[in-house]
Amino acid sequence: MITYKTTKTIQDHDLRPLYETVGWLSYTQALADLATLLTNSQLVISAWDNEQLVGLIRTVGDGISIQYVQDILILPTYQNQGIGSQLLQKVLEASKNIRQLVLITDGSDENKAAIAFYQKHGLQMFDEKPQICGLWRVI
Repeated sequence: MITYKTTKTIQDHDLRPLYETVGWLSYTQALADLATLLTNSQLVISAWDNEQLVGLIRTVGDGISIQYVQDILILPTYQNQGIGSQLLQKVLEASKNIRQLVLITDGSDENKAAIAFYQKHGLQMFDEKPQICGLWRVI
């Protein structure tokens, strides 16, 4: 049975396998302690199968006007079981009074399933809203 927790206190030894298994190596190679990612996050919700971290979503923002979904990760062996949907729904509910919720993701063909997942949950592509423009910088 999957349990969900709202806590920023998750140890590196729990986080690292999750980030590495989904291939987010830019996080794991840049930080000696992934727990620092959670410290200044606005909201962190994690999914656990007993003592194993199997999913996580975290947001950053001011809590009033804007909230960014920074990370949403599910261990591959736990994907397609509704865990990602539960995590995203919990964030959407918690942020229902925040003016803007933003999620930026890779637009490649390999990521079409993820984009469809986000759209299924009511998120819209920027180009569907001509009054919104997404800009970014990578260093």
